[in-house]
Amino acid sequence: MTDSPRLDRRRLLLLAGGAASALAAPALAQETDAADPRLIVETVTFQVRKQVYKGRMIRLRAGGRRPGVLLIHDQRGPDAFYRGFARRLALDGFIVMLPDLLSPRGVSPENREEAQSVLSHLSPAEALLALEAAADLLLKHGECSGSIAALGFSWGGTFALQFAMAGNRVKAAVAYYALPPSPERIVEIKVPVLFHWSEDDPHTAPVVDVMEKRLIGAGKTFEAYVYPDTRSGFASEPEGRRYDAKAADRAYERTAFFLRRLLVGGA
Repeated sequence: MTDSPRLDRRRLLLLAGGAASALAAPALAQETDAADPRLIVETVTFQVRKQVYKGRMIRLRAGGRRPGVLLIHDQRGPDAFYRGFARRLALDGFIVMLPDLLSPRGVSPENREEAQSVLSHLSPAEALLALEAAADLLLKHGECSGSIAALGFSWGGTFALQFAMAGNRVKAAVAYYALPPSPERIVEIKVPVLFHWSEDDPHTAPVVDVMEKRLIGAGKTFEAYVYPDTRSGFASEPEGRRYDAKAADRAYERTAFFLRRLLVGGA
């Protein structure tokens, strides 16, 4: 499977400074289990108003200052996929904060129906406050360089874009098949954004072209890829029929390179 030629050609216009170059793709991190001895996985807590939230902070055992990633789950909660994705990012040199927006309700992401019900009733304002507190906790970590990005999938991707539009905590954002704000509002993004789109997603496909034209017209820095014959979930639902391993790996490869380029260079 190859990416949409339309988006690959357009990408030449979107790199910072308007100049494009051939970029060597990094090697993908090897998948590991939760007991990987190379990693430290800590449970952390943070409070927003009267609600106490939990999360996981994952980093290399070797120590050292490194950039951070706020990983924002979708409406399933921080299930096995997100925990594995966080470990993968950590092995690639990032300190990762994976907040659990279900935790004040005592709901496990493994109880999928209940998790989706809880998060569907969580107000966007409440969720954003919790995510901002999680980002602040990441920024204050002794091994965080101070350069962080927000990365989210679907529902979580919309919050990653909120961070990009605020621009006061993160230096970059990555959104996987997230429903974007209106074309009028998307031009408010203040930091570089990497978009991964599903070609066959009826919710996002109709707005992608208009949104990109607005971003180009506003002189914003972003990269965007459409993955042919995919639907929302192609990179985050490994147990589902929509999952496309090849497209998921390609998207991860691009994500890791984008984050290194934006965060390490600015650390």
